[in-house]
Amino acid sequence: MQFRFAFKHMDTSPALTRYAEEKITERVNKFVTKPIEVHVIFTVDNLNHTARCTLSGGDGFNLEVEHACGDMYGSIDHMMDKLTSQLKRHKEKLKGHKSKRQLRLLDPMDKNYAFSSQPEFDIESEPVDAEDIIKFERARRRIAQ
Repeated sequence: MQFRFAFKHMDTSPALTRYAEEKITERVNKFVTKPIEVHVIFTVDNLNHTARCTLSGGDGFNLEVEHACGDMYGSIDHMMDKLTSQLKRHKEKLKGHKSKRQLRLLDPMDKNYAFSSQPEFDIESEPVDAEDIIKFERARRRIAQ
C-alpha cells in the first residue's frame, strides 16, 4: 500500500500521518487484497479541520471520502467510518454480482422438475370463444401502436 499525504494551511505532522496510516491500513486490509494507492489531504479552514482520502485500487475502483469537524483526529475517525461503509458496499457488489445474472434453466425431462408430475396441458383441447379472440386482437393492436 502506497501512501501520499498533503497538508494545506497547516504544518506537517508525523503523528497525524502515522495515525491516519494505521487507521487506513487496518480498515482497508479487511476488504481489499490488491495493491492500493492512498492519497490523504489534511486541510484547515478557519475552525473546520477536513480530512479527505482517495483510494485507487488494483481492481479498478476509486473511492473518495471526506469529513470535516472541529478536530483533525475526529475528522480522520469519521472519515474512516465512511470509508468502511463504502468498502463494504464495494465488496458486496463484487461478491454478489454473478448471482443476480445467472438464470437456472429447467429441463422438463429432469426428474427433479417441479411440474413433471402434473399432466401436460393440451392447448388444442381448450375451447376458444370468438369474443376472446376479438379482445386479444384489440389488445395486441394497442400494444403495437
